[in-house]
Amino acid sequence: MLKYVHFLSALFFVTCIAACGGGSSTTAATQIYDTLPLTPAPAPANANMGGAVQGGSISAKFANYSVSTFSGVAKSAGFGNYSTINGPPALYNHPTDITTDGSNFYVADYGNSVIRKIDSTGKVTHLACTDAITGLPIGFYRPTGITISPDGTQLYVVDFGSNTIRFIDLSNNNKVTIIGSTTGLSGSVDVAVVPPATTADVTLVRFKEPIGITTDGENVYVTDYGNHTVRRIVVATKAVSTLAGASGSIGSSDGIQGAARFNRPGRITTDRTSLYLTDFGNRTIRKIDITTATVSTLAGSTGPLSTDDGTSDGTGGAAHFNQPNGITTNGTYIYVTDSYHNTIRRINKLTGEVKTISGISRTAGIGGAVDSPGTPSFYTPIGITTNGSSLFVADSYNSTIRRIH
Repeated sequence: MLKYVHFLSALFFVTCIAACGGGSSTTAATQIYDTLPLTPAPAPANANMGGAVQGGSISAKFANYSVSTFSGVAKSAGFGNYSTINGPPALYNHPTDITTDGSNFYVADYGNSVIRKIDSTGKVTHLACTDAITGLPIGFYRPTGITISPDGTQLYVVDFGSNTIRFIDLSNNNKVTIIGSTTGLSGSVDVAVVPPATTADVTLVRFKEPIGITTDGENVYVTDYGNHTVRRIVVATKAVSTLAGASGSIGSSDGIQGAARFNRPGRITTDRTSLYLTDFGNRTIRKIDITTATVSTLAGSTGPLSTDDGTSDGTGGAAHFNQPNGITTNGTYIYVTDSYHNTIRRINKLTGEVKTISGISRTAGIGGAVDSPGTPSFYTPIGITTNGSSLFVADSYNSTIRRIH
């Protein structure tokens, strides 16, 4: 059994595949910088995009950022579904990400290696999935990222422990298509469609410690943490290409496609026209134009931690982060979990202005689980999404889902 310290290392993404159950690949990196898509139309108001509702009342509604526990029991890691109104509360084991179709929520329950569903009544279950090819039951190995298609029929999951991406067809009995090595091998291999085939051979694809995932409907975008790249998967053909960055090359440079550099990219979101991601190792928030693959830095600054330990609000490079991790957008603002400091930050996507909206910085003590009307506190918040009217946070070390409204 892996020691608890291995979980801590994986959770903060400073571990290697060997410690997290993955393999290693002897295949040389094969990168394809594919033709970019046509300019997409902006997401309409109240549309689900990248696993979050765009527009809605969230921006105008927020005033005091009241926090409550939406699901789970603080500091009670475990596994338990909630099936009746009088039943016991649901239990999670260090959830790492959350997504929504506007009414239901889906949670990557990292410690339990399952995908949980919270329906509109608060009922919690876990998904029973089968392999799309064999029909046999299929499990997960430390899922870290999750998003949902705009029509709510497909879940896309990063299965960190197996170095694969899972497509779950919610409309067809949760059948799963696996993209990546069937034995958990890691690497950096892109795959195109080879005629006369109409889909790519997904077993040849290699990822290395993938973390985050989002979708604009036509494509799925993955932050390939171990390769320092952002990958693109075409939903229709399963072709995989490298959108930005260069495999194995660490840096912080802005630029187009292969000229850009990342340092352990964390999680990712989209408003359909742009991608926004947490560049974990650089402590910055990066932006990628989907149609040109031009990478820019929206907020934060690289280099050694400042004397404020990454807590300062400000605009652009004047703002500092410590461990920016989870990220979502409602189309106007970007919301980021600064995991080490147990805070939630808000970024104006047009100006890059950063504001801390909730939580108590770790500089004032370790994490907590206080709901409003006290001073709200979190303990290693990671995944974040919005249903249009509230924010929902996977508060990992509290093993709960928190609501900010």
